[in-house]
Amino acid sequence: MKIDIFETLEEFEKIREDWDRIYFEDPEAHLFLSWQWLQKYLSHRHRWFVLALKQDGDAHYCAFLPLKVSTYQDEKTKLFCDEIRMAGNYGADYTGFLCRPGLEDAAADAFSAYIGRENWTTLTFDYFYTASSRLDRLLAAFPQTEFSQTSNERSNSDNIDNTICPYVTLPESWEAYLATHMSAQTRQKLRRFMRMVEASPDYRITHATSETIERDLDTLFRLWRIKWAERKGSKVDRLITLTREMLLDAFNQGALDVPVLWYQDRPLGVIANLLDRQKKTVLFYITGRDEEWTTPSPGLLLHGFAIRDAIAEGYRIYDFLRGNEAYKYSFGVEERRIRSMLVRTLSGRNLRNCLNPRSIEHVYERAVELHKQGQLDRAEPGYRQVIHTMPTHTRARYGLAQLFDDKGEHDEAEYLYKGLLATMPGAGKIQHRLGDSQMAQGHYGEAAETFEALLARHPLLSLVRYKLGVALCATGRGEEALSVFTSFEDILSDDPDHMRCKLKAHDAVIRLRAALQGQQDEVPEPAQTPVSNASPPRVLVSPKRTLDASVRLPTAPPLLEPSLPAGISAHLQARPSKPGETRSRIKH
Repeated sequence: MKIDIFETLEEFEKIREDWDRIYFEDPEAHLFLSWQWLQKYLSHRHRWFVLALKQDGDAHYCAFLPLKVSTYQDEKTKLFCDEIRMAGNYGADYTGFLCRPGLEDAAADAFSAYIGRENWTTLTFDYFYTASSRLDRLLAAFPQTEFSQTSNERSNSDNIDNTICPYVTLPESWEAYLATHMSAQTRQKLRRFMRMVEASPDYRITHATSETIERDLDTLFRLWRIKWAERKGSKVDRLITLTREMLLDAFNQGALDVPVLWYQDRPLGVIANLLDRQKKTVLFYITGRDEEWTTPSPGLLLHGFAIRDAIAEGYRIYDFLRGNEAYKYSFGVEERRIRSMLVRTLSGRNLRNCLNPRSIEHVYERAVELHKQGQLDRAEPGYRQVIHTMPTHTRARYGLAQLFDDKGEHDEAEYLYKGLLATMPGAGKIQHRLGDSQMAQGHYGEAAETFEALLARHPLLSLVRYKLGVALCATGRGEEALSVFTSFEDILSDDPDHMRCKLKAHDAVIRLRAALQGQQDEVPEPAQTPVSNASPPRVLVSPKRTLDASVRLPTAPPLLEPSLPAGISAHLQARPSKPGETRSRIKH
């Protein structure tokens, strides 16, 4: 057996022929595993991938498992954890994998072996048919001696069991359906209501067209919101947005029916039914109804007409999907059950302590966002995990270095900046920050060397020029500092940063000249030790150079304050930068 991985829509397009063939052959296939539904659904999603199984010597695929990765941050450890789940969640009421009959166990074994080589903390198998052996075969690869396995059924405040999925097996005719699936009382009521609607000019049922689909979905979700907004809380808008997106995709593919019951110009109820013509199944997905209207029942009428139409069009199943709401049982349903299982590593961390490769950029971007918000304790593990998983990720190293600066741990920042410069010697923005970190530690001689080297390559960096003068002052090299400050007069620029630094330099020149003149007028004391221009040699060794995200870093010692002639400020404030950007922010 061989597994290929597909992660783009272009690749997904190429396997459609094999996918459709297996979909037709697989008795457990359903709409939410169809190529058509998944193609649209995945086009709005990220970090999904499809496992495609092929037997040795066979040119065609024999099984497919669509998956996706999501990532969350553990509130206790602050570590980012990856979850692998079924790709259709949470738009799909059923999931699973497609397979040619007779290869189910071999496919499950191959898929689970591949999943075991991925990095994840949580593996979620949602909405598998209970009658199928496929889920048990997948779970067998993750023994409870090494993983925890728990039910992932979600509670429902209305006491609705969402593991029960009622459905109707449709007979050949509408009359046969009424005779075999409904009680005499319900059958009589439905006939009477349907005659009323068909005979009265005040009642009508419309079906969404390209001209009315937006209006009809607006009506559906307006009515749905009235009933569910309080219980769904803050999730309601996102649920509506995602569901509407999926329904519109289905409509544009010709796979959605939206009947609306009207009384005059008042909509009484709307249902949205997904259509699987290949499996001859109608799937009732969502409804909205006027809760103030009682008779005739909009729900009974809409489902009654929909079932009658489905029988006339040759459909064989009318599926009410998840939930054992009482009204569904008026239509003579059978039940199928589904189950959901959660597999979790015993450590509560990703396998191999590495991020899933599909999550590296996501975690980096999340770390940057947390850094911007000032949540340094939450951002730091993200940077560390990215670096641990991908040591060459320079942006994460740069972000972590900036975070150390923000924490006052400038020795750690310096260590990281120097490491970056070893591989990117021309990165001027990193060299600028290196000089800032050296200044913050009181290593002014080294900072002066750093700024001088940077200025030699980029002579128009006014802020670096000013900082070089400050560093030279701090090492007692007043004449050299004076030369740097006066050099601003030789540069013509109307750049705001340059003008600001030039004004600062002008002030520094006045005060520095006064200080130097004062030193010449003083009588030196015989015992005075001459000032050394050179900084003592320093070996930079990071006590925290291991980038294990779980290590807690000790607090840095207090910073040394620079010793400068009176009146020259070492606190020139640049515009604040954002983590991950290259603008400099001086911290000393």
